[in-house]
Amino acid sequence: MASKNAKVLKPKKKKFNFNKVFFYLKSLINNGVVKEIGIKHWISSIFVMLLSLFISVMPTLTTEATRNGSSSINNQYNDVLVEAIYNYVEDETAPDLKIVDHKLSTVEPVSNSLIYNYQRSNLRFDIYYFDTDTGVSFTDQINSVLENNPNVSNAMFLGSDQYSISIYQQGSTQMVGNTAGRYGHIEDIASFKSYLKQNATSLEDINEIKQAYMTNFFTFADQGYLDIRGQQVGMMVGIILGINGGITLLILPILFLMSRGKNNPNRILKFYQVMGITFHATLTPAIITMILGYIMGSSLQIMSMIYVMCYGFRAMWLTMKYLRTPIQ
Repeated sequence: MASKNAKVLKPKKKKFNFNKVFFYLKSLINNGVVKEIGIKHWISSIFVMLLSLFISVMPTLTTEATRNGSSSINNQYNDVLVEAIYNYVEDETAPDLKIVDHKLSTVEPVSNSLIYNYQRSNLRFDIYYFDTDTGVSFTDQINSVLENNPNVSNAMFLGSDQYSISIYQQGSTQMVGNTAGRYGHIEDIASFKSYLKQNATSLEDINEIKQAYMTNFFTFADQGYLDIRGQQVGMMVGIILGINGGITLLILPILFLMSRGKNNPNRILKFYQVMGITFHATLTPAIITMILGYIMGSSLQIMSMIYVMCYGFRAMWLTMKYLRTPIQ
């Protein structure tokens, strides 16, 4: 029988292996470590690649998911929009609009799709109304207007179910503001002019009145954009994921073929091992893409280039140092 005074040995607690963590972190900058991890743990590299693709689209995902419809038309170039909205509201002869059951129409019947035209010097802004219940689509009616009126640039196209606004830099063909939306999140409006006049009836200063009109109009644009924001986010994220995933998969056979040289010691590597190396190397370019995306902006043009350039550079660096045939 065991002695009562015998000491009970407690199992030693295993200490967390920080060396392994540092080793994996080292792979962010060390291609030799990337090669070692990719060969030994090629299965986990698939999950690293998927994580990298997600990281690379985070700036676009978070920015676009919180974007307001008015953000692109509330800028320094919107003077023509401000003047057009103000003059449209103040012009009693201009047809008024209404929204009933999330569908827009004119208060009184109109015979022309151009319901208002603001023009001053070389500034011009047109407001169109399209009845899309007639069988002709919103896009087709816009295209018809643009084909028959080549001078149309700054314009607001209001359809029964959706709208689109475009603003161009004065004297240029460069678009500096555009937004679109639907009326699903907009409550019934008996008079669009009265809606824009909210909180402005007691004002006397013309600049304050214009500001009040635009505040109401921006609210309208924000609510209208909610209907298509998810679609816009999905489209942009899908395009960027396609580009980033495509370049990653394209690099894989290139690295594999470059390691097949007759005198290349890496020719013993299997395809799945080269895949492990290729996929594990995506993490650093993805992190750089995320950082630069938040700094430089998350536009489609920027985000579709950063990862391609960063990953292409790392793949070239990896190939030249660790996978190519040694120079004799």
